[in-house]
Amino acid sequence: MGIKRKRDAAWSDLGTDISECILRRLGFVDILRFKRACSWWFSVAESYMSSSCYRPCFQTPWLLLPPPDHQEEKADKGGERSRSLCFFNLDEKKEYRDVCLCGEVFEGRCVGSSHGWLVLLDRTANLIVFNPFCGARIQLVSLKEGGLKLLDDVDAFSGGKKYKDCRAFVSKAVLMSDHIGKKKNKDKDGVVLIYGVEGEGRYGTKMNKLAFCMFKDKDKYGRFIDLDGSYERYDDVICYDDVVCAISSYGFVEVWDFSGSSPTKVMNMRSSLPRLKAIEFAISSRQVCSWFHFYLVESCGELLSVVRVVADFVYVDADGKSVGDRDGDNNKPKSHIYQTSMFYVFRLDLHQKEWVEMDSLGDQVVFLGGNQSISLRAEDCPGCLNNSIYFTDSSWEEADENHSSRGHDMGYYNLRDRSVKPFYHSRCYKMKPTPIWVLPNPW
Repeated sequence: MGIKRKRDAAWSDLGTDISECILRRLGFVDILRFKRACSWWFSVAESYMSSSCYRPCFQTPWLLLPPPDHQEEKADKGGERSRSLCFFNLDEKKEYRDVCLCGEVFEGRCVGSSHGWLVLLDRTANLIVFNPFCGARIQLVSLKEGGLKLLDDVDAFSGGKKYKDCRAFVSKAVLMSDHIGKKKNKDKDGVVLIYGVEGEGRYGTKMNKLAFCMFKDKDKYGRFIDLDGSYERYDDVICYDDVVCAISSYGFVEVWDFSGSSPTKVMNMRSSLPRLKAIEFAISSRQVCSWFHFYLVESCGELLSVVRVVADFVYVDADGKSVGDRDGDNNKPKSHIYQTSMFYVFRLDLHQKEWVEMDSLGDQVVFLGGNQSISLRAEDCPGCLNNSIYFTDSSWEEADENHSSRGHDMGYYNLRDRSVKPFYHSRCYKMKPTPIWVLPNPW
């Protein structure tokens, strides 16, 4: 007579107390993997992370990378593309491909990142706000239903030849609240866009506008509404403390107050940043073709403007050797590389209504790119150097151009020694879509 053996217990039969005891000993990445094991573990982890027992440690922002098949620019005609998100952990210098899955949600391109949430836009102009760490999602109305002034050319969203990438119409999207979906902040939930039409190439005409959509009142705010911006070109927008701040491509700043029933413009500062003329002269004296990009970031209660100087003067052949600035046969560049060369930082003096240049960020670390710009304490960002700016490539409008090194203009700039150094190396030809910073947030 054989010995009867108890059937092996399923991992899903673990009690809540034992599961939470395990969770208390896991780091953030391992908790994400724990959630993916089965539906029971997912619910236990969600309950634990939303309870007072969970004490999240500070997380260094992760870098959202394009899937491997996008990085290598290989057409996937025989099968489906991977829907698993790929992140680079700046602290551990490791890539993670198994901690988050978007499934059918990740059909569009990421046009923004705020507080751990991604803003995705597909080719039919539909927007989805999605948290890859907890799986929550918010479906927004289509941009084409909003009556926005600069969206007459709807062919751009159907794969038209002129605009192969839907991000030709949305250059940045940021969220208006840092606790999306929470009851105490629900009336403040919304998204702000910089949208419009990109010209032919970097030096062509470029018009864009600001628009917003609140989640609270679908009858009044269910559609995107244009903000009354005074300028035709905007580089960046941020949201904090119930205000929306935008900076134009000329360095002018506008601020709207969203604490009331409708947005009210409370500032329109046309004071240009100091030293820009001197910077322009220094660049021209080198006979280098360069351009500026302006960013806004809230840091320690102050509004900062960060000026990014990008040089576009290196032309290489297929072997990576310099061939001068033009191809002698047809007077066109063979393959050029643009590269960030320096940054300048200014803080806003609210009393004098002027910008004051800063020589140091102190113990702060700034993260710039396609994300909502953020400033964090260096001690809360393991693996990062203080007094530095970590940046990603934000030249989205050129992602479809037939040039190498697209998406590779990444690194960190130290204000102490004015140096630019890499933090991530990729062997791919072109990174499309360009990487973007994401602050891990389980809620």
